[in-house]
Amino acid sequence: MSKKEAPSFEKVWATLQETSLQMKETDKRIQRLSERIELTNKQIGYLGGSLGEVVELILVPGICEKMNIYGHNFTKIGPNKIINRENKRTLTEIDLLLENGEETMAVEIKTDLSVKWVNRHLERLKLLRKHESITGLKGKVLYAAVAGITIDEDAKELALENGMYVIKMVEDKNRLEVAAPAKNNLGRW
Repeated sequence: MSKKEAPSFEKVWATLQETSLQMKETDKRIQRLSERIELTNKQIGYLGGSLGEVVELILVPGICEKMNIYGHNFTKIGPNKIINRENKRTLTEIDLLLENGEETMAVEIKTDLSVKWVNRHLERLKLLRKHESITGLKGKVLYAAVAGITIDEDAKELALENGMYVIKMVEDKNRLEVAAPAKNNLGRW
């Protein structure tokens, strides 16, 4: 039987140095990969934001006229409205705010409107009303609408049941197709 010789100090030291170099190279590769992932995430966010802006540009030009057909008299449009708390922290963001002196409509705009977004908008409406002194809604009627290019049927039903207008952006000269809740079910928050 042969006895295994213990590795010499020099061999162990050389192996440790080689391993250390490999770990440093791996760290560099991980750092480069992390930077690429971060850049990709920024680019995806930019594209998503750009798409949202395009959707809003389709919606904005005719929305007051279209909504005024339903008995409103909106004269002002505020896209991408950010409402801050008194401590300057963001309370909420509204994609589109239609206003006149007596009533306001908060519009949530999504490329693909789903039940999740309708529920989030319902929560936002409660928040707006709860903080009406900050949001400028004190004494005003608050209406709501959701808008999208593709609209999930369940989302449409949920929105209408909760008294919201549902605005579908369509590819024709009119651009907007509105489904209004029943007159006796028109939501006011």
